[in-house]
Amino acid sequence: MSLRDYYVANYSKCDVKYNFLASWKGVAYPSHLIQVIACPFQILTFYIIIQKTPKNMKSVAWPLFLNHFLCAMLDVALCTLSTAYIFLPISGIFGVGLLSWLGVPSIVQLIFGVIIAISAVCSYVYLFESRSSSLLQNRFRISRKSTRIIYHRIIFFYNCAILLVFFKTPSDQEAAKLEALTIYPCPTREFFEFPVLIVLSDQKTAQFVTYIFIPSMFLQTALNILFHVFCTVYYLYIAPSKSVSTETQKNQKSFLVGIFFQTCIPLVNIAAPIVILSVAHSLGFYSQEMMNLSAVFVGLHGLVESIAIVTVHHHYRKSVKRMFLNKFCKQHRSTVFVGTNDRGSNSLWSRGAI
Repeated sequence: MSLRDYYVANYSKCDVKYNFLASWKGVAYPSHLIQVIACPFQILTFYIIIQKTPKNMKSVAWPLFLNHFLCAMLDVALCTLSTAYIFLPISGIFGVGLLSWLGVPSIVQLIFGVIIAISAVCSYVYLFESRSSSLLQNRFRISRKSTRIIYHRIIFFYNCAILLVFFKTPSDQEAAKLEALTIYPCPTREFFEFPVLIVLSDQKTAQFVTYIFIPSMFLQTALNILFHVFCTVYYLYIAPSKSVSTETQKNQKSFLVGIFFQTCIPLVNIAAPIVILSVAHSLGFYSQEMMNLSAVFVGLHGLVESIAIVTVHHHYRKSVKRMFLNKFCKQHRSTVFVGTNDRGSNSLWSRGAI
């Protein structure tokens, strides 16, 4: 049986409730709109980091800039370049973004997206490691550049091992799709109308990736971040240096709290839909509307991350307030000046002076 035969003979019997949210438009249009809204905030955040970073934060200015750049790139990939329509139960995916419109194969887009996502995750480790290593009293600080490069490369390449999964992608996609339909017999009609890529047809490999390897990636990343957080907290709160001024320590504590919330807020934005989907799938419930809504919600990551940076850091928050207040005051003074000129001209005209 071919896919066409299945669609004619079997799919017509499926009772699939089709609506906008379940369609490809329910992923593409909201995601593109999110990118349009997020772009000004991302540009503002770049400007704030480059121009408004105080001297006491210069040691982490580059890690903060790199983290924001990679998060913005992830947002562009998710919402514009490689917006994905995902069939979760069968590891099926196709793109509805700009690269798909240009004819870039789905497998290339998927590899590109995974590398960007891994880089963004690793940038958080780099951010916390830089904060920890900037404390001279920290016995575990990484002081040598070569050691830092080796350390972060190990983390990056361990996470990149997930790319080996793509060597298991079925070469016969027609047969893989028919096999996937035995697991999920009634997908939305996009499954038959678009060039869907079945990433994994081997259920054992899919279970290994889903339940063992991906959790191990998140675990090792979380443990690295927690280690650097522990070192920073210990040497700032429990055993602070006596040679560092109180004002400097206060700034260091404030920045630590800032990057903690800067990390947690976008993390919750990504983790919440993943947890909900996992629980629903384990209970035997799945809907394409839920999948598409989760993809859109994850696409908010860049907007949330940008807003978090300029609001949780005290100095950045003050800089943004000052920028908008100055702009408002200039416009107000200009309006008052023009209004005064108008009234003055009118009065002179009325007196016959002009």
